[in-house]
Amino acid sequence: RESEEYVLALQVIQAAQVMAREALASEDVLDRDWMPDNSALRALLGAGEAHQAESICTLAKACQVQLEAQPSLVRASVPAKVFGDIHGQFRDVLLLFAEFGFPFHCGGDIQTMSYVFNGDFVDRGHHQLEVVCLLFALKAMYPSHVFLIRGNHEFRDMSELPTEDAFQHHLRRRLPSTWRSVYDAVHATFDWLPFGALVGSRVLVVHGGLGDGSWGLRDLEKVQRPLQETGAGFLLDVVWSDPSDSDHVMWKGVHENPDRGDCKIHMFGPDVTEKFCQQNNLQCIVRSHEVKAAGFRWDHPKLLSVFSAPNYLDTGNNKGCFVKMSKSADGSIKIDTTSYDAVPHPDLPPMHWQDNITNNYPHLTRKMKKKVGASSFDEFGDSDFEGLMNFDEWEPDEADAFQEAFKLDQYGRNIE
Repeated sequence: RESEEYVLALQVIQAAQVMAREALASEDVLDRDWMPDNSALRALLGAGEAHQAESICTLAKACQVQLEAQPSLVRASVPAKVFGDIHGQFRDVLLLFAEFGFPFHCGGDIQTMSYVFNGDFVDRGHHQLEVVCLLFALKAMYPSHVFLIRGNHEFRDMSELPTEDAFQHHLRRRLPSTWRSVYDAVHATFDWLPFGALVGSRVLVVHGGLGDGSWGLRDLEKVQRPLQETGAGFLLDVVWSDPSDSDHVMWKGVHENPDRGDCKIHMFGPDVTEKFCQQNNLQCIVRSHEVKAAGFRWDHPKLLSVFSAPNYLDTGNNKGCFVKMSKSADGSIKIDTTSYDAVPHPDLPPMHWQDNITNNYPHLTRKMKKKVGASSFDEFGDSDFEGLMNFDEWEPDEADAFQEAFKLDQYGRNIE
């Protein structure tokens, strides 16, 4: 407990706990205005870019050591909390912890609760570094209670997209002199992240989905790490695939996934989910990867999607959600969803921080149309033109209910 890594991880977690309480008691502000000029990072790590970079690299290595000691399919006990996409929305994570329990042994519930974070920690949000620091600190401090699962955004090809909210650009802006060492250290740790968690021996948590369902739990266990790329095999579907729509005309079987822009990424029906659960003795699947209006959705009878970034991109007006799992008297896993609203945000144009788009291409924030079948790969999948989100990503029934509830048009603008 006197090691440098332990002291640093404890410092980060304690600082985050204080920040969470203060955020809960403070008036709401936009993420870009909350603790500006790297003040959130200073609160976690102390002042000075060189010191901050060194500290992040230390946390990354401490986390990596724990990841290397665990398999590609980790096992989490119940009770457990499962969180979906975070995407750098650090303040929302703090508010969530302050409201529903903080993962800490002083004034928190970590000693009796497993925490599973189901990928997509970075890209898009304003405080990606802070999210990474806290999650790495938690894994280093509580390796048998905190589990970090790899999503499609924990890969270099996503981090290096030429957009202002991509992780690499975020680092270059936040740590202009030391970003390269931090980037390399963080991704070296990402390369060791597991691809799934088996919760209570009955519920499989993966970021994306099942794809064609031809693989099984043993295949996940056999994945060799470190791994920089998924390749074209079943891991591509584990982090990228989506379930078919959950209405009465739901597609069965396996299909190409037009929203992801790659014929090797699949969309799978409820029959695929049912068969996979039977073959692997699973009660159900929990996945993330897609925005949901209520923060969660039972897309299939045995497949639950959970998304934990409320008011995604400051334009979604979606709720966030986490899932709590516990053991029922009959031995099954009881699954409870807790949705939460984002606190109100000022009325600003969509993706207001993307100055390059809003200043030079204002028409794109007023009228957007999904480029399905475009020649270039839609690397975001859950968004349009370099991060701009549109309603064609929602299931039709959700989009109708969403627009009625919030009185927005199909482009997310207020209806007069």
